[in-house]
Amino acid sequence: MSTPKEELTAKRLENLMPAEAGQRYEIADTHVKGLRVRVGDAVVESGDRRRKGKAAQISYVLLARYKPGANPTRRTLGSFPEMALADARQKAVAWKALIRTGVDPADEAERVRVEAERARQNRRTLSDVLDQYEREKLATLRRGDATRRALDGPCGLLADFKERDPSSILRSEIRAAVRKRAALSPISANRQLAYASAFFNWCVVEEIVPENPARSIPKPAQETARDRHHSVNELAEIWTASESLGYPFGPLTRLLIVLPMRREELAAMPIAELDFGDDDAMEGVWTLPAERTKRANALRVPLSPLARSIIKDAIADIGRPKKSPFVFSTTGETSVSGFAKAKRRLDRFIADARAKAAEGAGVEPDPMPHWTFHDLRTTFTTLACEELNVDAAVADRILNHVASATTSKIMRVYNKSELFEPRRQALRAWEAFVRAEVIGEDDNRVVAMELRRA
Repeated sequence: MSTPKEELTAKRLENLMPAEAGQRYEIADTHVKGLRVRVGDAVVESGDRRRKGKAAQISYVLLARYKPGANPTRRTLGSFPEMALADARQKAVAWKALIRTGVDPADEAERVRVEAERARQNRRTLSDVLDQYEREKLATLRRGDATRRALDGPCGLLADFKERDPSSILRSEIRAAVRKRAALSPISANRQLAYASAFFNWCVVEEIVPENPARSIPKPAQETARDRHHSVNELAEIWTASESLGYPFGPLTRLLIVLPMRREELAAMPIAELDFGDDDAMEGVWTLPAERTKRANALRVPLSPLARSIIKDAIADIGRPKKSPFVFSTTGETSVSGFAKAKRRLDRFIADARAKAAEGAGVEPDPMPHWTFHDLRTTFTTLACEELNVDAAVADRILNHVASATTSKIMRVYNKSELFEPRRQALRAWEAFVRAEVIGEDDNRVVAMELRRA
């Protein structure tokens, strides 16, 4: 029995009557030879079909010889209405073209599916590549964890691209991410852009991407070196206000004044690195390992009596978790964090003290100019060199700087001296200065050091 042909349309398919129960019939398409619409018996209609009640089961089939010499057979292309009539005709034409080249469309579809699955399994997302970058590169860096967070952490520059193929990320997308970050924190955007560029340069070397999409993107913010340093009166205000902070940020702030190391180095100070000597000792030594210094160099840090006292009091503080390996900790498991919040509290205490003093004098209070904890290091260098005649090379070594301004390149290569004794004397002189001029202890005098060159 021949199959009837008909001018099929989408509306006609919607109105086809279902076949008798257990039966089916076909209608040949007049547009594509071999394409047929197969109509089955009725089912209860659901979804977004226009008419309700019972509807016919409709599918598209292609009648063709799929292998040379074989009998014509039918293979299903899809179902209506999930596949539109126009799409069915297009697929039928594509299948017929494959058949003419001797390719079975079913075999080709399986090959494409297998290749797509293999490609999906082999596809490396940006997150996968960053994991490799962390293992091979960041793990060797002191601030590797912070760099990883800056790349794809919650506020990282590349956070929105974590599931993308790294080679698909465009320069325009990186620029847009930098602008978005710069609107919140321009300096942070500068850092994140630098980290991203270094990461993509590594990807180029590893042949993961053909080129660096962060290349030549300008920094969103112009940076200038800070030259802010405190007056003695400002140091006294900070010292007094720090008492209201309590543990851990109160003693930590005072230690930053007395021992001008980097904030992160002091905040993560483990007790195991400290040597307080015997009970009668006045001074101590802190052995800072290379992996925790910015310059990746081990350093013995002399602890003046005041620094030693602050540290020992912090360890004994009732607010410190007793089993913590760190001098400064709130969790017991990790070193202290949350400097921004502590700084806001400290600024508020200073502002309140200034307002109270101004009210007593009948004048308007002046706010303290903006400052950061890092400025305490600049303050030490300025006052120690100007007021105490501390040698600039010794001051640089106390800060654990490269000392490019005070030492020639040849000296920096060959002179590995710690200058421990000059640093110890300088920090003792600095302690005397702090006690007399900042804390205001009457029984101390400033001990000026004899000017000497490194």
